[in-house]
Amino acid sequence: MWPVSFAPIRLPASLRAAAGRAAGRAALLAAGLALAACGGAGGSGPVAPSAVRPPPAPPAPAPAPDYDTAEYRRSTAAVAANVLPAWSAGASGAGVVMGFVDSGIDATSAEFAGRILPASRDVSGLGRGILDETGHGTAVAGVAAAARNASGPVGIAPEASLAVMRADNGDCTDGCRYNDSAIAAGLDAAVAAGARVINLSLGGTSGSPVLRNAFARVTASDVVLVVSAGNDSSPEVDPLATAALAAGGRGAVLVAGSVNSDGSIADFSNRAGAAATNYIAALGTAVRSFDHLGTAYLYSGTSFSAPAVSAGIALLAQLFPDLGASQLVSILLDSADDAGAPGTDAVHGRGLLNIGRAIAPAGQAMLAGTAVQVPLGAGGALGSAFGTGLAGGRGLGTVDITDRYGRQYRVALGMGLRPATRARLSAQLERPAMESASLAASLGGLSASMDLRAAHRATGLAAAGFAPDDVAHLGLAQRGLDARAGLRTPLSEARLRIAHGGMTISAASGQLSGALLPGSAAGGFVTPDAYAADDGAARAGSRAVAAESRHGAFTLAFSASAARLMLPLSPGLSRIAHQSRMAIGARYAEGPVAMGLMLADTNDDGAFMGTRLAPEYGLKGGRSQQIGVAADIALSGLTLRLAATRGWHRPDLSAGGLLVADGRLISQAWSAMAETPLAGGLVSLRASGPLVVESGRFRLANGAGVTAAADGREQAFELGWERHGLRLAAYHRADAGHVAGLSDSGGAITLSRRF
Repeated sequence: MWPVSFAPIRLPASLRAAAGRAAGRAALLAAGLALAACGGAGGSGPVAPSAVRPPPAPPAPAPAPDYDTAEYRRSTAAVAANVLPAWSAGASGAGVVMGFVDSGIDATSAEFAGRILPASRDVSGLGRGILDETGHGTAVAGVAAAARNASGPVGIAPEASLAVMRADNGDCTDGCRYNDSAIAAGLDAAVAAGARVINLSLGGTSGSPVLRNAFARVTASDVVLVVSAGNDSSPEVDPLATAALAAGGRGAVLVAGSVNSDGSIADFSNRAGAAATNYIAALGTAVRSFDHLGTAYLYSGTSFSAPAVSAGIALLAQLFPDLGASQLVSILLDSADDAGAPGTDAVHGRGLLNIGRAIAPAGQAMLAGTAVQVPLGAGGALGSAFGTGLAGGRGLGTVDITDRYGRQYRVALGMGLRPATRARLSAQLERPAMESASLAASLGGLSASMDLRAAHRATGLAAAGFAPDDVAHLGLAQRGLDARAGLRTPLSEARLRIAHGGMTISAASGQLSGALLPGSAAGGFVTPDAYAADDGAARAGSRAVAAESRHGAFTLAFSASAARLMLPLSPGLSRIAHQSRMAIGARYAEGPVAMGLMLADTNDDGAFMGTRLAPEYGLKGGRSQQIGVAADIALSGLTLRLAATRGWHRPDLSAGGLLVADGRLISQAWSAMAETPLAGGLVSLRASGPLVVESGRFRLANGAGVTAAADGREQAFELGWERHGLRLAAYHRADAGHVAGLSDSGGAITLSRRF
């Protein structure tokens, strides 16, 4: 699949307020989550920052350079949770309140400065304030929300607001103890403070009715509850987590287990067991944080997996503030990386926390406001006349979609469209390098001739394909003269002409180049003749017939052709399309002046102007009408030629597709050539503007406009000299390939032979 850039759509604060969100929940971004929980404050002792090697980051879209810092790389929880895509999308936890019911926090630490809410307090009834005396609560909060300040580790949601409820009973000689009534009071206080998620890095019994009722009140308030799985190496989660699931309901409760840096379950972590459908695992060994004295530690335990999960919920709630608790939980679970046995299992539950996947569109994407499906992978390939316009900002560069959860995104669909590469002008380039043979015979007034043109054919290769992304698509590489030129299916054709008097009938077969109508001329390396404009499609399996009748200075002609086109849709996948064309032409030649006029009607099935799109777009084909004019003047050895083509194109779109027709597209092409003898050969100066869509648009199914015109207009100039099959050329192209600002200059030497 091709990568597609996306960004969650941010809602105005006024709309969020109107939706009834508490002021503390007014967040704009969200993404990812990390799992962690620990029924105790296990630690392995102080370590120097240089002594710790964080696990390698999982594959992810290229992060913003500002976030991929040394501070991030030493933050083992953030790295393991794949949080960079969320940060790059703008998520930080800003405006989201996270609740912590624990042993308090170091309120003097710069890591939390300005983000501890005034509602934070001691809920145990001992009146001690929130100052942490053991380090457990501070370390847990640090994993979730330590500031991004180039000091120590950074939390997964570094700008989240904290509602800290100290609930320990003062008995912390061997891990703090918490009374059910204090935990219940802390839960209620966190909800009242506007928390979207509450972290319980605690273990214990199944809880009294007082605590179970508090669990129910939390989830009834549309708040997510994250509970650590426990550290007893048990096949089932801690009784407190089981009670939370039973009382709070599975829709808004997550149980966090611990894994090692390689994704295997930590030996101390309770397994998922009966809680598998709500169990998600995050890094729980060697988790870098700091205690209430600011000392750095590598912590182990499910206590330190839970805050990563809670922080992931906070990022999602910021990015998508209209989602409820059950939706946030579902997204986090559905986006987890599968681990252990395939699917949900009794050890890893739903899998490993992956915040980058959590913020990405899930399921079948739909065009916003419709039920029309949107392709997020390879969307197709563009004909050369479109340049990159349809894929750019005025085209399909920004499209609003919704995913299966109703989340809104702005997607750069154009990134899934491949622009035309080497195929556009390859036929014109290969033309002078063809091997050819001609046969002719005459009998009385009847004459017949046959032309055969062919090149060496490599075996076992497709007729069309894509150039690799790391290979230049300009200059001779685009035209076919690169290291792979000999591996491509060549242009080959056979033509038969029978003439009697002023009437000529022609038939042709193969990969035809140019029209059979009179008056067209061969183009140069980069300057094709506009009278027979390139439609951006390689013709394979073509059949054509033509007839012309001469009456003095006038020649009238008719031609009909059909072609089977093998068009690349994505790497390794091609689509067969069909094209039929009928044309009539007239040519007047008197003395040194000749003029030509051509009218053509083309029907495409399976492609449109060389463009083929994924089925969701609904592009079935189209119809084109073109008018071409040409003039030739020969004066004292100097030959001049001017040609131009203008086209009107109507796409054929199926009902229910992503694209809707909005009138005609208009194309144009032009060329000019001057030629005169020099040094025993022929020197030529050519200029052209290859066929380009200059105006026109589509509409999306939701009514939004999509510009089809190319962003640039290529202008190509070529100086050439030819003698006895040897051709030298130098060229320059501005807005090459109809891409604004792209230039291309170079030269070429070719040698053709006849037999």
